Amino acid sequence: MDRYVITTSYYIYADDDKKAKSLAKYIGEKQRRDYDNRCQVTDLRRADFGRLTSDTNLVEGECY
Repeated sequence: MDRYVITTSYYIYADDDKKAKSLAKYIGEKQRRDYDNRCQVTDLRRADFGRLTSDTNLVEGECY
C-alpha cells in the first residue's frame, strides 16, 4: 500500500485565541486517535470577516 499526504484547511469558530488553539489541538488529537494518521496542526491564523488572514501563526513552534 502506498502512503500519501493530504493538506486541508478548516474554518473554526472560537471566542478567543486560547480557545481556538484548544480546538485545533482537539481536532488534531481526534484525527490521530481515530485514524492513526499522524495528523499535525501546523498553522492557525485569525481570519476575521472582510479582512485578509493574519500574519501571525498562533501555533508556531508548538506541536499539536
